[in-house]
Amino acid sequence: MPEAALAFEEALRRVLAAAAPLPAETVPFHEAAGRVLAEPLRAERDEPPATKSAMDGFALRAAHTASATPQRPLRFRFSEVIAAGRPARGPLPERPMGAAEGLPAARIMTGALLPEGADAVVKQEHTEPEGGSCFLIRRSLAPGENAIPAGARMARGEPLLDAGEPLGPQALGILAAARCERVRTHRRPVVALLALGDELVDLGDPLGAGQTPVTNLHVLTALVRRYGGLPRSLGVAPDDPERICTMLEPWLARSDADGGTPPCDLVLTLGGTHRGDFDYVHTVLERLGAGLSFDRIRMTPGSSTIFARHGATLCFGLPGTPMASWAAFEALVRPALWRLAGRRQLEHPRLTARLAEPLPHEHGSTAFVACRVRWVGGEPEVAPIQGRHPHEPPASARADGLIRCPEGQRLPAVGDWVRVEWLAD
Repeated sequence: MPEAALAFEEALRRVLAAAAPLPAETVPFHEAAGRVLAEPLRAERDEPPATKSAMDGFALRAAHTASATPQRPLRFRFSEVIAAGRPARGPLPERPMGAAEGLPAARIMTGALLPEGADAVVKQEHTEPEGGSCFLIRRSLAPGENAIPAGARMARGEPLLDAGEPLGPQALGILAAARCERVRTHRRPVVALLALGDELVDLGDPLGAGQTPVTNLHVLTALVRRYGGLPRSLGVAPDDPERICTMLEPWLARSDADGGTPPCDLVLTLGGTHRGDFDYVHTVLERLGAGLSFDRIRMTPGSSTIFARHGATLCFGLPGTPMASWAAFEALVRPALWRLAGRRQLEHPRLTARLAEPLPHEHGSTAFVACRVRWVGGEPEVAPIQGRHPHEPPASARADGLIRCPEGQRLPAVGDWVRVEWLAD
């Protein structure tokens, strides 16, 4: 039998020790969004492949501009217009044209390759038209001015993305620039969710006396999807251990030695984690043969969270109250989900903000407090969001941050600077 009440840090350690990155698979580019890169990505070519113009203007040789001054401008003549994606017809002449014709140049657009021999671009607004294809400039240019050198965006062999990085919008842009039509990523975790309770009614079903709409199931299903998992909502199960076992068993891995892909990587049950007359999560896990790791944590809310393993499948029993299930998910399930997905960074970004209102007073446990971050006078300020009752719509609905108050440490006072987990992807 596990310890009666585990410290939160030890509970998290056990969860992460049981979670290992899922195997890698190759997916087409259009399926890579939201996944996690399984191997480092290096550039296989230079981009741009040759020097490009950073401006609309005129490509020329910087040496030809050395004597240009406001009082003694130089005349240039362009012989072609180079658009982005179209190569120049030929190299820029090395020698100046006749005095009447002007020095050689080429009209060029942003992103176009410089013609051979050109090494700088004068901005269009820094020139003075002089009829036809001639223009004047009144200042000298340095080699490379207003030009993007070959390999500036990426150089052949350069590391672009590390293994363990989630493929968000900007990372997808890098993949596209590197011409990655197929990508090695970790498999996305499959997560089954089952809400427990005779009193719970799902959408579309009639609401009887004493019953209440199920909400946690939909909140956590959306969070699983947001954090990169593939949710499989099993709906609502009555307070019947036989029925719960029947609904969960097809989703559990048989054993660690079975090999292959388990039906489900992570199972979440919602409710039934206490020791009341109609709380059956302990009974169900025992009947299914899951190995219990812990069933009580010194954290608030969420102290009755249960964690077990069934072969390769991780099993979490979360409390049924909205705030407790959300806090336990963010504190314990999300890090496990990110570890399964292959992420290296398992924590949300953090910021430091000044505490604007008192925190709730808790003794003997790690406290997780939903909060709202705002900017006052250019500085971040954070205020806890307190619900009137644990069964009401949770404070998390309005939260964009989470304050963790470690067990045994003094609670921050109003005006103190506190660290806030920013609840972003």
